[in-house]
Formats: sequence, C-alpha cells, structure tokens
Amino acid sequence: MNKFLFLLVFTLFSLSASAQISHTIDGKTYELTEEVTGKTSLFYAIIDGEYRYFIKKNDSVTELTNTKDSDGKYQEEYKEILGIITADAAMDISSVKLTLPSLKTFIDEYNKKTDLDYKMQANRPKAQARLGGFAGISNNPFVTNPDNIITPIFGAELELYDAKATRHSLALGFKQSLSNNDFKYSSSQFSLAYRFRVINKETFSIYPQATLATYTFSRTEITTVSEDGSTTTTSTESGSTLDAPIILGVGTDIKLGNGYLTLSMNELVALINIENQGNFPLDLRLGYKFNL
Repeated sequence: MNKFLFLLVFTLFSLSASAQISHTIDGKTYELTEEVTGKTSLFYAIIDGEYRYFIKKNDSVTELTNTKDSDGKYQEEYKEILGIITADAAMDISSVKLTLPSLKTFIDEYNKKTDLDYKMQANRPKAQARLGGFAGISNNPFVTNPDNIITPIFGAELELYDAKATRHSLALGFKQSLSNNDFKYSSSQFSLAYRFRVINKETFSIYPQATLATYTFSRTEITTVSEDGSTTTTSTESGSTLDAPIILGVGTDIKLGNGYLTLSMNELVALINIENQGNFPLDLRLGYKFNL
C-alpha cells in the first residue's frame, strides 16, 4: 500500500510541476501553462471557455490574436506578431494556424533554427490529467453476498493520458464500499486501470476498461447464533490483499463545462484470480472529472 500511495503522490507532484507563469489581461491575472520551452516559449490559457495563446521572448509576453473586422473577416494579427518575433530566422508563417499543434510545431522549428543545442519538443509525449469523483451502488460481485445486497459506494480517480494519444489512458482510483444493516461488509480499494476509447469524439467518448491491479483493505462483521438460539456472537474479520485480477468494465465520458460527466459499469468479470460469487455483477458509478 505504501508503494501505491508513493506512486500516486509522485504522479500528482509531477503533474503540478508543469511550468506556469502569471499574466495580467484587462486587470485580471491568469495562470499560463507552458507548452514549448526555449529561446521563445509558447504558453496557453483557457479563458472564458476559449483557448488563448501567448509567446514569451526576452521576458516579454505577447498574446497571439485573430480578431474579426466589421465584415466578419479574420485579421490574423498573430501572423504579424510571429513574423516580428521570428524575424531573425526568416520563418514561413503563411501556413501557421492559431491552434496549439500548429503553434507548437512553428515555435519548435524556430527554436531549433536559432539554437543548435535545442531539443525538439513538439512531438514528445505530453502528459495531461483529469481529476474527479463518483458515487454509485454495488453488490460487490467478487465478495460472498448470498442475499445480493446492494450497498453505496463512492470514490475518486486521477486519469492520466497523452495529449497526442487521447484514446489511451491510465486511471489511479480509490473506491470506498459502505456496509449496511443487511450486509456488514466494507472495503477501501486502490486500483490501477487502463482505458481505450473506441469512440473518441470531442463531446463524448466510450471505452472498455481493464483494472490491472488492486489493493483492498476489507472489514466484515460476522454474526453467529448458537444451535439452541440462546447465544449470539459477533466477530470482525479484516485484512488486505494485493491482486492483479484484470477486471473488465465499460464507461462513457460526456463533455460538460471544463470537464466530463462520467457513467460506468465496473467489475463485470475478472479474468485472473478472482471469481464472481454467483450474483449478476452490478457496480454502477456516476461522477464528474475536470481537466487539470
């Protein structure tokens, strides 16, 4: 468990360590996230739901804009700005678009032209993350539950993915299963899961999920009655297990604000080590995760 917690804390620290600077626009201060670092650096920020891009050179930060005139025609001011900033390298700006991939490639090429020691960055993996929580219900299909009692669950997850390969992601999760009067079993579980988005649209995605490893701490209250019914004894069993069960599930993300509404069916079947206890698997979760 200590190793799992260390990995989780290290990952969160690594993500939070991404370079940022503060920049003031119309009296408001925003945090800009760095995408390319070099003689000229590229930053972006999401402001009022829109991506805005900034260039930093010689400690001066300039926003790249593309406003419309009275006839609705784009003015492409950003190309003039890029032309001035990169004038020492005679860069071709005609095909540059005001999008993150296009700007990253352009600034990358400029930095390489003006600094032989510069390491190209545009095609390197770019880790991004989403953090969220969920609540739901479960009949704990891999635990002995003869009366098929459904209990509440809740938890949180950190999803990590490469901005260049958004179909693939890893999720570090925590799930708390609660007990009730009819089924006195509770557990705290940490997990590592892999997801592949078979449908990956801007507004929604659908993915199968494979939980690769789990660490579970569980507690069960057992009540026994003597043969003559005169004595009732209550005992508690607790313990922890580390498994690599490859538990399959399926989920969907629906774009909502600066994040996603999530709905998933989990613990449908385990391929290794763990067997279903005979009940139809039910582990339904509804949640929300936002972009970090």
